[in-house]
Amino acid sequence: MACLLSFSLPKPSVIKATALSPTTNSPSTPDVLEDKFGRKGIKFLESNNVPTVELKVRNGSSVRVQIPNAHVSSYKPKVYWKDDGFEEVLYTLPGKEKDSGKAKGGIGLVINDASEGGSKGSLISSSEWTVKDVDSDSIDAVQVELSCSSGPLEISYVVSLYPLSMASAVIVKNNGRKDVTLTSAILSHLKFKKRAKAGIQGLRKCWYCTEPPLSSPFEVLSPSEALKPESPGLLDFVFEPEEKPGSWKVQEEPYIILKDRLSRVYAAPPQERLKAFYNTSPTKYETLDQGKELFFRVIRIGFEDIYVGSPGSFAEKYGEDYFICTGPAAMLVPVVVKPGEEWKGAQMIEHDNFFPVVAGSALSKIILQPYIEQLFSLLQRITSMALSSPFSLSFTSIPFTNPTNRHLFNYLPHLHSSCLQYSSKKREFPLPSVASIPYQPINVDYLEEEFSGHGVTFERPSDSCVAKMTVENGSSVTLMLPSGLITSYKARMWHGGTVELLQTSVSEGEGGGAAIRGGVSPVLKFDSDGEISWSPSTWALQDIRGDSRDTIQVEMVSTDAKDMVEVRYILSLREETLSSELTVSNLKSSSIQMRGGIISHLTVSTPEATFAYGLEGSDFCNRPMFLSNFGIVPPGLGQKRGFGSGQMWGNLGLKGVFTGWDARNQKNGDEGKDSLTESEEMEGEENENYKNLTEAMSRIYTSAPRDFTIIDRGRRNSVVVGREGFEELYIFSPGSRHESYGMYSFICVGQSAMLKPVTLNPGDAWTGSQHLHNPNI
Repeated sequence: MACLLSFSLPKPSVIKATALSPTTNSPSTPDVLEDKFGRKGIKFLESNNVPTVELKVRNGSSVRVQIPNAHVSSYKPKVYWKDDGFEEVLYTLPGKEKDSGKAKGGIGLVINDASEGGSKGSLISSSEWTVKDVDSDSIDAVQVELSCSSGPLEISYVVSLYPLSMASAVIVKNNGRKDVTLTSAILSHLKFKKRAKAGIQGLRKCWYCTEPPLSSPFEVLSPSEALKPESPGLLDFVFEPEEKPGSWKVQEEPYIILKDRLSRVYAAPPQERLKAFYNTSPTKYETLDQGKELFFRVIRIGFEDIYVGSPGSFAEKYGEDYFICTGPAAMLVPVVVKPGEEWKGAQMIEHDNFFPVVAGSALSKIILQPYIEQLFSLLQRITSMALSSPFSLSFTSIPFTNPTNRHLFNYLPHLHSSCLQYSSKKREFPLPSVASIPYQPINVDYLEEEFSGHGVTFERPSDSCVAKMTVENGSSVTLMLPSGLITSYKARMWHGGTVELLQTSVSEGEGGGAAIRGGVSPVLKFDSDGEISWSPSTWALQDIRGDSRDTIQVEMVSTDAKDMVEVRYILSLREETLSSELTVSNLKSSSIQMRGGIISHLTVSTPEATFAYGLEGSDFCNRPMFLSNFGIVPPGLGQKRGFGSGQMWGNLGLKGVFTGWDARNQKNGDEGKDSLTESEEMEGEENENYKNLTEAMSRIYTSAPRDFTIIDRGRRNSVVVGREGFEELYIFSPGSRHESYGMYSFICVGQSAMLKPVTLNPGDAWTGSQHLHNPNI
């Protein structure tokens, strides 16, 4: 799928970033930027007296961008062979003494005037870039947007960092009244270990011609130096001089050896582009460093040309390391930007250098296949960025995971509610208002008649109604109406049978009736100034869509007493995934705040054999247990400190909806105090990527990945838990002091908005969802 996680940014605010004079007594510009834009994964600092932004993602990969000149001076991706795990791949030369902040090399954006009678020089060398906005998807994808102006041109430059790649995109808008003609490139200076072992593959059968690079403030070799012929060595018997500028040739060899000095543009000749159909250069190619066994994939978007240059013997003037200069370009045929229009281009650098494999071997293809799928997903997202405004970009988190764990829900085509057509006939039946459990009876015969044929059956074991959803591979979900509680999710396993993934308990409730707890349920609470709080507790069945061959969707709705707050709850069952989606609409004339989330009780053999994989680097704070109407409360957890009626949820007005809560606390209150209710709240950063859940814990994680995995070694299965819309992740473990495979052998996970509520202005709508993916097929 193209994207899962869509989020919009607040209206950008601009803070000017300039190098400070040593005598300036005003506050440091990086400090101001940090206060305004800083967040986990995005840090503003000063390097060589130049304001700089450092981007860092969960696996430790980092990028540094100098703000005043939009120069990417460092890119350190994670690699397999270094002790600290990171390798600088950009070739950057520090500036001279007086201009120590003006580095050469790195990744530089070039935009030059190409109009008739124009200066032919840079349009942005004298411009000063400012921070326009930043964004992040947890700390699995981060980006910064810089902007500047040059005459009638408004230019945005977006630098994005992912665990496996980095991207840079430029958007040029012409606000003037005349056409603007320009040449442009995003040129990357990549570091190599040895001169004789530098190369490029992927450009075979492409046209090329010798052409000097565009002049740039970041150039290491000037255009004239790049065209100087290389002198062959004494023992260099295969040396071939470069073609003369303007002459075209086809690349016949699969590899381009970059030992000698060359300066080429790979592209369709300008006269070929006049034809209705012509062959273009590839959208991607690979740089090969045999000295380090390191390779990168370079992808161009929007640009027509590919520039490739190497310094040859001139590299010796700058040190022991070798380098090449390459990147997408618009050189041979200038770009014409008409008044009121935009031009966009982007470059992406990807790498697969996590494992010591030989490129091209069968083993490498097997190991790298999951990452290749991720890279194509990234390419789709960067394409959407290049073809839309920079911050309409949608991220899909791509955490660094073990290559055998390939079944991340991100890459599955599960459907949103909008993917299936609504029935033209409004299928809605009235339900009685519910003040307490048990609920009043539901007409099951009506449901069978109205909604049959979608893979859903209905039963009435008591006063409530049970809906069972079943897809063709045997995976099934049991839903209780009108409470909206999912009591069972049986997923198909590799051995051909099904296994229950949810923990549900049945006990005696108020009035002697059965109280069912656990499973999956939404727990929400809405507040508005001067009005009584409201929490949805009953759900009216609105529609059922799809079928058992692909996806079954059940849509429910709940509204407040004045029908001014509407919550739609959509369950989607596929063969491998159960999704729960909430859409909240504010029809009031005032803002509302929503707290709560979607709470799931996952059954495990014992917490001692259970691990949470993928949370390393996430911030957390310990909080008392989050209690809900359907929460399973282990013995010893008193009511005083629980979220249900104490520190948080007591203030949320949910105390009255906890069925049997008082009785449970009286029953459990004499069994001793639990460490969760007595421990002080603590904040920290998760330092374990494979966290054992044997100890009792109740935590809210922020900056957590969009998906992580619960692994149960006792039951030999796992569940990938994913979220959208929600910014927080709640995890509760009762600890391993309870009986294995018993009532309290579960892990509670929740996609939540507890620390920071969701605010909806009048007319706003918000959507959040949880996905439970079964990778065990």
